[in-house]
Amino acid sequence: MLERLDRLETLRKLKELQERIAELAYQLTGEEPAAWTPRVDLLEDEDHYVLLVDLPGVRPEDLELLEEGSRITLAGVRHPLPGTYLLEERPMGTFRRTLDLPGPIEEGTAQASLRQGVLEVRFRKKKGTPLPLAQ
Repeated sequence: MLERLDRLETLRKLKELQERIAELAYQLTGEEPAAWTPRVDLLEDEDHYVLLVDLPGVRPEDLELLEEGSRITLAGVRHPLPGTYLLEERPMGTFRRTLDLPGPIEEGTAQASLRQGVLEVRFRKKKGTPLPLAQ
């Protein structure tokens, strides 16, 4: 059976290998690999789509939200805390998540807030314009 220090050393080597693989992938594609993907819920009410994203430990200044039509991309980073991790289950590093909303939105009206590790983004739905009927 592995001693405690051997297990920690093995985990450290696996993490180094994972970082090296991510570095090689970046060299091949030119894109920063996402280390993890946050969980989301998407709700809708009469006037809005509401996106809820679990981001505990992520600072507002480490988030980026991009709106392109009805396609939303959320990117950011969760930094490790100071100290030596004896157990690490929560993912660290960069993340990226892209979602297509089910309908058009009014561009530039998104409102976001980050409270208790949950990002809430509200997108105002674009109202359809009635077409005139030919008589």
